[in-house]
Amino acid sequence: MPVPAPVYQYSTLTAAEQARLASDVISAGSADALGPCHLAQLERAVAGRIGRTAALAVDSGSAALALAVRGLGIRPGHEVIIPEVGWVSIGTAAADAGAAVRVAPVTETLTPGWEQIEPLITPATAAVILAHLRGRAAPGTAQITAELSARGIALIEDCAQAWGVTTDGRPAGAWGTAAAFSTQAYKVISTGEGGLLLADDPAFLALIRALAGDTRQRASAAVWRGKHRMTEVSAALARPQLARLDALTAALRRLQRCTVQLLTAFDSIRAVLPAPPDIPAGNGSLVGLWVNTPEQARQLASAYHHAGLRSWWPGPGDLHTAAAWPAQPSQNIADVRCYVDLQIPWLPDDQHPGFASTVASVTAGTLDQ
Repeated sequence: MPVPAPVYQYSTLTAAEQARLASDVISAGSADALGPCHLAQLERAVAGRIGRTAALAVDSGSAALALAVRGLGIRPGHEVIIPEVGWVSIGTAAADAGAAVRVAPVTETLTPGWEQIEPLITPATAAVILAHLRGRAAPGTAQITAELSARGIALIEDCAQAWGVTTDGRPAGAWGTAAAFSTQAYKVISTGEGGLLLADDPAFLALIRALAGDTRQRASAAVWRGKHRMTEVSAALARPQLARLDALTAALRRLQRCTVQLLTAFDSIRAVLPAPPDIPAGNGSLVGLWVNTPEQARQLASAYHHAGLRSWWPGPGDLHTAAAWPAQPSQNIADVRCYVDLQIPWLPDDQHPGFASTVASVTAGTLDQ
């Protein structure tokens, strides 16, 4: 019997059900952005899972961030604090609203803590965007939420990479004024492009639904409306993946734990993320490594690629890093070029030891040169 190939595109695990639902939508002639079935069910399911009042399905995670900023009334004269690492559109959302962008340096968690955010707060600070990156929650989310709430500053959670992630016993996306999720091609739930924006405040939810182009939604005052709604077909693709999310992340965490255990034995790796006690709170999709130099990280990423393993290295020009943006932090704490991570594929459990051993072998062959 042939050995199953690693599945990196998790969406293919539910391809048959997705195809059936999408075919039904197309056959019914209801493939628009105001579809009567899958959009509403997806929005209810995601909101219920995260513990929010409602969700709005949109055409991208970037659109969700932009709608959150606009719905909060952020405008010229305001400042928005964003993390040093995250997709470039977190800054674009603020800049397009006319706000000044201030960048908080990240630690080796790839996120800023309250200690990095607090010094950037001024009377003009209208919002902080906090990204939960690489399948892990931003440490200190509860403290950051409480501190910002006490100051009347909105928190927008970027949960594009945080499907199935929890922190302090609550899902990522349950903490802020609003939370943006993504279903872009490389996310744990993938529809090619898509996203969801979650919140609790009824007035805010009504406004963003109007701004996103839902013509059925009345607004308290006339507003310039755009077109950012997810289609019924995309929602049909997302629903089977959401239903299987817990089973998927449980399997990924099992392989992640096996891989972490082998990589922690390398003296030349400064840190492996997540640490074993933190594995249950993540979604299992990635293992992060901190090495001593950017060149070591680059070589590791290259070796993984040539071995058929999927990895990410935030090297020069990577749009996930502030070094490639119009704004940078005033100081750096961690050199993110020393970081590389590996994607964890779905594999049957009996294939986990072999995969982890391959990773360890490629890592040893690179770092021991």
